[in-house]
Order: sequence, then C-alpha cells, then structure tokens
Amino acid sequence: MPEQTKFHKVKILDAPTRSLAMDRGTVFRCVDPDMGSSNVDVHVNVIKAGASRGEIHYHAKAENVYMVLDGQLEVCIEGGIRYVLEVGEVGFIPPGVIHTATNARSDVACKIVEVYAPAGRDFHEVEDWPDGIQPPNPD
Repeated sequence: MPEQTKFHKVKILDAPTRSLAMDRGTVFRCVDPDMGSSNVDVHVNVIKAGASRGEIHYHAKAENVYMVLDGQLEVCIEGGIRYVLEVGEVGFIPPGVIHTATNARSDVACKIVEVYAPAGRDFHEVEDWPDGIQPPNPD
C-alpha cells in the first residue's frame, strides 16, 4: 500500500481509469486503496448509452452507494426488483444483496459517483439471480 498522505486531490477527468466490464464504459478512480485509502473507495463511472447490465454480484462486507450526476441509472436487486435512479438521486445497497447496475437510457451516457466502504477487493460474481427470479426488462 502506498504511503498515506495527508491530503489527496484529483480532477475527475485526470484520475486513473479502467474500463467497466463488458466494455460498458469507464471508471475514473478518484480515491481507492492504490491512493492510500483503507476505509472508502470513491469512483466516477461513465456508462455508455445502451450498455448491457453488468455482472450479477454482491459485496460481502462493502456498503455500496450510487449518486446519479447525469442520465438515469438502472439498479436491479435480488427478488426481481428494478429501480431507476434519476439525476440528483442516491441509492444504497447493503452488504450481501445481489445486484447489478447499468445505464437506463439508450440515448445518453449515465454518470454516477459510486462509493464502496470499506475499500478493498470485495466483488463476488454469481451465475444467476437467486431462485431464478429475473428483474424485469426496461419498458
């Protein structure tokens, strides 16, 4: 782990990046363990218009927060439930809840701030939805 600093500042567009799985967009890594954090991971995701749903997964320990900056975010959780978050809305997923998220729109990109706490590798992909109950498809 890098030496802990007293302050970290980064312009979102200058932050280190990685691609979202399945070429769905870009992750701008603003604060994460590579920068010295141990309790929080903050990144900005820009999800392409019309992107498919991401991997079905859960976090064993991490709480997951989504804040929508642009567009609309589709969040699907176990039990066949689908939510659409609008600009200015915040969603919270507690540890252990199986979920996936993507852009709810096919015409514009979706930009979100995503927060994991605690930080660290805690991404557990699953084969399918529990009990085979699929979330509904968009209208």
